[in-house]
Amino acid sequence: MTDPLAPLVLGVAMAVLAWDIALASWIAARREAPRVFTQLTALCGLLVAPALLVAVATGTETGARTISGISWLMPVIACAFVLQVLYALLTRLVSVVVALPILLYDLVLAVIAIGDYLAAQHGVAPLPLQAAVSARDVIVGMTAGRAALVSPLAMLVPMIAPAYRARWRLSGVVRALLVLAATALATLLVIEWPRGIAAVRSYDDAYAEPMQARPSGDFAIGLRLFPVLDGAPPARAVEADRRLVEQLAPDVVLIVIDEDGWRGGALDSLSRVLDPLRDDSVQIAVALRVGRGVVAPDDAARQAAIERVLQRLRPDVMFPGLVDPLPAMLGTAPHSADWWRALLLRSAATVKRVRPRTLMGWSASRLDATDSTVYAWASTPSSPVMLIGAVSFPSFSGLPSVDARLRAFERWHARAAATGGGAQPHWLVTVGGLPHAHGDAAQLAAIRHALAWGSRRAWIGAAIIGEPADYDGWVGLRAANGRLRSSVPALSLDARQMRDVRPLPPP
Repeated sequence: MTDPLAPLVLGVAMAVLAWDIALASWIAARREAPRVFTQLTALCGLLVAPALLVAVATGTETGARTISGISWLMPVIACAFVLQVLYALLTRLVSVVVALPILLYDLVLAVIAIGDYLAAQHGVAPLPLQAAVSARDVIVGMTAGRAALVSPLAMLVPMIAPAYRARWRLSGVVRALLVLAATALATLLVIEWPRGIAAVRSYDDAYAEPMQARPSGDFAIGLRLFPVLDGAPPARAVEADRRLVEQLAPDVVLIVIDEDGWRGGALDSLSRVLDPLRDDSVQIAVALRVGRGVVAPDDAARQAAIERVLQRLRPDVMFPGLVDPLPAMLGTAPHSADWWRALLLRSAATVKRVRPRTLMGWSASRLDATDSTVYAWASTPSSPVMLIGAVSFPSFSGLPSVDARLRAFERWHARAAATGGGAQPHWLVTVGGLPHAHGDAAQLAAIRHALAWGSRRAWIGAAIIGEPADYDGWVGLRAANGRLRSSVPALSLDARQMRDVRPLPPP
């Protein structure tokens, strides 16, 4: 089932948008209103919906291909809303009690919109603006969860000044509710602003954190490739991600496949794309995505898909189920520990029958009580799971949340090792940062911190950097507008230094 709070957030945003458009059309039609005010109001009502649409579309690589050139529209319209409310207040077209809260709310949203634009276009915004973006994510995240950190749907809509008296009693009630909402949101955004500064600054100590040399060569640095595939890999993504592979030279690559990507033709196309990597001795890890509706753990279609993937892609590692590293705004509720055990048991039988040399893996995504229970079972010597992983991504507090997740993973391993378990290879299946919420430099710091942590622990065998681009949200090494984020050259240097300490292969 979908979390009901996320659709509620979107519903409220759409209701405010409808109110802005309806009120602007009514005010613009009043002949006694000042001409400057009616024109400014009409501009706000006419362009607020297109501005929001552009802001959402430019948050993903697919949408940004054609309209990234007008991504400035949202900050311009947000500033126009501020001017509209300010004009109405100064000319006494609306009472101070109504106008002042809306003015403060629109002013804060204009600051956030400017910060959003700078972070998306240049990868960095001044600390006060970046902290305002972070504070907005926290406010939306109170209902939408961690999806607010990466989803372009995590938005707040500016409000228009309701000049003149309400024509109906219902309109008066709606105005009162909007004023209360504007007051509450503006207050919360101001309160969370210092915490946003703390979150952005939390990465300071990790920008230059070095990795521990592993001369034995038993620590691999990997890279996730392509968006979640629902068919053959898009040619644009193949070409762009190939350049990332050339820069980072990963030891392992991870590909995530959705339900529609299980077809034979799509797998054949993917196999041809992966052949050069396989010939270059790069390990291939393939995962089937979990999260598209409720399915039974012994679903015959998923097991048939695992069999086709094993036969056509011949992966070194197979994840029969992998949850997105960060939840989506309209994602599904997490599965239970019993569901995961049943899925892994059934999948292990399929892997053993079709391709025994492939390692079957499981990765903890949420690192909550359910994941802890699954890990305790998967790490036992009798478990069919042959590789265990975990996801490392920041949350609203910044780098401290990465530390909390890594410490939890280490506690689980120590507890399993004390009882004779935990001997399977362990990976950090996806490590990443939040370049939009906290800045490009914060993304590099979060990834470096996770890589350094993994390299200092002998039981961690690999860390996979992901995602390659902003395919589904603001998390990629490549921004939606095609700009390579600053973490790419720095991580390329780190990976090369780790390879340089490895022993030379025998002639």
